[in-house]
Amino acid sequence: MTPQNPIRVFAATHNQITIWGLKSLLEASQKPLQWAGSHPIDHNLMNEIARKKPHIVVCDAALMDAAQELPTQLHEQGIGLLVLSPSRDLSEQETLVRAGAKGVIHMGEAAGTLLGAIEQVADARLWLSPDLANRMLYRAIGGPLAPKATPDETRIGHLTRRERHVISTLTRNPEAKAFTLGTLLEISEFTVRNHLSIIYRKLALRGRAALVIFANRHHLA
Repeated sequence: MTPQNPIRVFAATHNQITIWGLKSLLEASQKPLQWAGSHPIDHNLMNEIARKKPHIVVCDAALMDAAQELPTQLHEQGIGLLVLSPSRDLSEQETLVRAGAKGVIHMGEAAGTLLGAIEQVADARLWLSPDLANRMLYRAIGGPLAPKATPDETRIGHLTRRERHVISTLTRNPEAKAFTLGTLLEISEFTVRNHLSIIYRKLALRGRAALVIFANRHHLA
């Protein structure tokens, strides 16, 4: 793309901090990038994307569950999908790629890295962190070159995206009671306790303290 024909970037999210940060970054950049607008993930999203005509859509990882058809719909229109992930866990990032994302980038990456990822995905190329690219390459090759998953990695791989969200929320609010966590997660106190019970069993942990330590060690926060 050139300054006369810049890359149009659209955000599929309701998160105002994400919208503000991305818009400000694009406006401050010297690269040929242009803010095309934003819209929440709902039944009107694709209509708004068709109206704005972006080259790339940036989406929060937490919202992918609510838009399972989005990757296919964007691919059919030749629009790239870049997912912003709060987690550095490679298993979760690989899941997003397999779900159809053309790029997955951690929210804590440098601004220049994010801008480079936007350019690459908009150009119909896959963008992955070096660690994730190596993981997927080794997995594709298989055999003796493929690194074996540790027991903890295997357990983490059994977590659902919703369970990861519960873990992330708990880790950021370790002293919060189940009722408070339910309010933050927009679910009932009973559902929170049920999620935690399943998480403890999957990760072979006992209690909150062990879960918080585990989550911080494996970057699940």
